[in-house]
Amino acid sequence: MKTTAFLAALFQAARRYLVLLVLLLTLGSAVVTTIVRGMGPVPQLPPVGFTVERGRVDLQWHRGNIDAPIHLQISLTPDFTAPLLDQEVSGTTHTYHQELLRDQTYYWRLIQGDYTSPVSSFVISPYHVKL
Repeated sequence: MKTTAFLAALFQAARRYLVLLVLLLTLGSAVVTTIVRGMGPVPQLPPVGFTVERGRVDLQWHRGNIDAPIHLQISLTPDFTAPLLDQEVSGTTHTYHQELLRDQTYYWRLIQGDYTSPVSSFVISPYHVKL
């Protein structure tokens, strides 16, 4: 009986260490990738799903540390098959004031080198608001 309990405890400990090892390898891989490739731009404002009340939106992002031009893409679909805007930008902000459709979700992302940022979005309010 003692041998079975010992083996069960040994198995549990080995399983915990294996999970820890996998977690450390995953985190280590992300850190090495960031060091080797650099960290690309990340959308900051407006927050995902934010409702914009006026006919323009100010986009802001964290630049990252990759030494390459940044392309801003804005689309009506999250897969960016037909972007409304695809242009090189400098700095960390861009005001988008094209004809924005009410009650429409717009998706945006940043591409720098071979890095594509997470997709962010904003919604144009369906209501008319005088500001």
